[in-house]
Amino acid sequence: MTTEPEHTAPVPDLMIPLPAADARALGDDVGQMAMRLGAVLHGVAQLRAGGASTEDLATTVLISNGLITRLEGIRDAAVRQHAARGGSYGALATSMDVTRATAQSRRDTLLRKDPSEMERWATDGD
Repeated sequence: MTTEPEHTAPVPDLMIPLPAADARALGDDVGQMAMRLGAVLHGVAQLRAGGASTEDLATTVLISNGLITRLEGIRDAAVRQHAARGGSYGALATSMDVTRATAQSRRDTLLRKDPSEMERWATDGD
């Protein structure tokens, strides 16, 4: 057993590599998404360290839920545009890490519905 600290080097600030043009296209959403990601990562750190309060855990659930909802909207918008541009079920299956039949079923189910609020947010920023 060692008595050395687990990490001896300072931890750098988190940097998300994002071209300036992408940041401009995202507008205020870039900061909101970064804050949500940071809060979720903080929640993971609390889970790993143990001892998080019920309020901390509830906040992690809340922020995770919001992030998941946005990520689902991003994914669904990408699937919808992939279909509109003639993307194959095979390529979609590879990106989803599922069988071709599963990708086809998921895409076809999505295309039968109108875009969700988060899907519209992903494409329009509204």
